[in-house]
Amino acid sequence: MNAQRIVLAATATLLLAACSSGTTVTVKPLPTPAATDLSAAAQELRALDRAAGPTTETADAYDQAFAALAARCVEQPRALAAEVQSTVAQLKAFGSETQTHLTVLSGIAAAIPSAYPRSNCAPYLGTYVAAQQATGTIH
Repeated sequence: MNAQRIVLAATATLLLAACSSGTTVTVKPLPTPAATDLSAAAQELRALDRAAGPTTETADAYDQAFAALAARCVEQPRALAAEVQSTVAQLKAFGSETQTHLTVLSGIAAAIPSAYPRSNCAPYLGTYVAAQQATGTIH
């Protein structure tokens, strides 16, 4: 649990540093993906976790975590799911045995302040992997 807090703090710090560079951004309202699209993408990630090993997490947990992250990202659900899947694959390649699609969804969503405008989340996912490495959570 402490390792997760350290990773979240490191990720949030890196995100704040990246976002406070003084660059002015014009924010346009973006369409919100349909709930069915979000759920379908979330359940694909759950299926991958279940295929990798037994999970006790409910389908609702994946829906909620995916919706929380999608609310902060401009990517469409399928593209965001692919980015999360790639992030989990990177973490596994670095030796992580505990990261799942759900932990990545939850970790990234928790690290992005809700006051931030929706943006491309791919860099945040890369920052998450770097924070995991920097804190020694993975080797």
